[in-house]
Amino acid sequence: MAKKNATGIGTRIEQKQMAISIPNVELAPYLEKTSKELEEEVQNEVSENPLLEIKESDTQPVKAADANAMAHMRDYDRIPLSKNRGADSDYFVPDAVAEETLEEHLMNQINERDLSEVDQVIAEYIVGNLDTNGWLVRSSAGIADDLTFNADLEVEREDVERVLKMVQALDPPGIGGRTLKECLLIQVHQKPRTPENEQLAMLISDYLEDLALAHFDKICTKMNITTEQLRLLKEDLHRLNPKPGSGYSSSANEVRRNQIIPEFEITVEEGEIYVSMPNSIPELVLNEKMSEKIETGKEKDKSMKNFYDKANRFISILRRRQEKLMLVMQSIIKHQKEFFLTGDEDVLVPLKYDDIKKDTGLDQTSISRICGGDRGKYVNTPWGTYKLKNFFSTAIASGANGEEAVSNKAVKNAVKDIVEHEPKNNPLSDTAIQQLLKERGYEVARRTVAKYRIMLGIPDSRRRKEL
Repeated sequence: MAKKNATGIGTRIEQKQMAISIPNVELAPYLEKTSKELEEEVQNEVSENPLLEIKESDTQPVKAADANAMAHMRDYDRIPLSKNRGADSDYFVPDAVAEETLEEHLMNQINERDLSEVDQVIAEYIVGNLDTNGWLVRSSAGIADDLTFNADLEVEREDVERVLKMVQALDPPGIGGRTLKECLLIQVHQKPRTPENEQLAMLISDYLEDLALAHFDKICTKMNITTEQLRLLKEDLHRLNPKPGSGYSSSANEVRRNQIIPEFEITVEEGEIYVSMPNSIPELVLNEKMSEKIETGKEKDKSMKNFYDKANRFISILRRRQEKLMLVMQSIIKHQKEFFLTGDEDVLVPLKYDDIKKDTGLDQTSISRICGGDRGKYVNTPWGTYKLKNFFSTAIASGANGEEAVSNKAVKNAVKDIVEHEPKNNPLSDTAIQQLLKERGYEVARRTVAKYRIMLGIPDSRRRKEL
């Protein structure tokens, strides 16, 4: 039977092991991927690597919010992996030579700029939300809200747009575009201003859809150009790169799925909270006979040694991912214990990424990859399925003298409740809602009320009016 570590993740490779260091830049994409995506990747690795085998998983729920356990797991820069060799052995482990990632390439350029502290944070967050194509996958408003509510910064959408323009001027050309059209236009605008490039920008801006539908005569008529000129413009268009980030990361396209598969399962028994990872990726082990031949030098095939090294590294990456996810989940439970016990969203307390960082020792970028954005992880609770990012919020003053602090989630619920009970023929303005919130003990600005209302999908008072 495998031993269970402090986070409840089984260290189930029952072999003597040696340490393999995994840099954060190599682990980062695995933190973003869902367990479903990783299950498919594991199956592919197993089918391609004769040294890898799948083992039955025996993970069991463990008691959550154990501060000592989290402290114990903070030092995991080196994880034991391979069998039959100790750390002092002369077994050959190739040095990892990591190529420059897109994030590193952009941050090196950003760090050369004389940015304010806030603009630096915005730029880092923008870079952290680029996909493998180099496209920005978060809206400016979404980034502003994330930084405002999770990083305690007063950031407006206009601030994000301004910094985004700076990021879009970096190398490689086209980086930071939110759509194909924007990505291509960024590249054209960085070219010399010539009549041909101005025509190319017009073709992309106004007629990209017509071009895809082969409406060439229509384009020529509208742009007042000849068929030959359009052909030359098409050649220039094909020289642009629709995926400017692909040269710095995996060439495989990101797989996005609408189906929600929670990474965590919460159960409550007699006032105790237990957490497990029921949909965790398959447990991998090394093929014992083949790995023994490699370690004893009987296997002379260099390709098999490469398979062995790759298998060890892949196992280490998967374990590191599971450990980091569990650390973050335990920290969230620690801070939001009353919610997990009761399911009452009004008892959610203010929580920031920095609070998780203090508990786990993880950097905020890793925490953001796990919890934030469109690819954030989910947890299944007795009260429903929730996205981890929903447990993060800033503090709102509460009480007669503002001496207490509540989660902005509670304020959002109050806004929703007020709107649900307002006169339908005379809806309340944001100022009126602000006053009612004040009467309930919540001190918020009218602008904040409007922002929460929009986030809740509630129209303004004029559009809520009914006959």
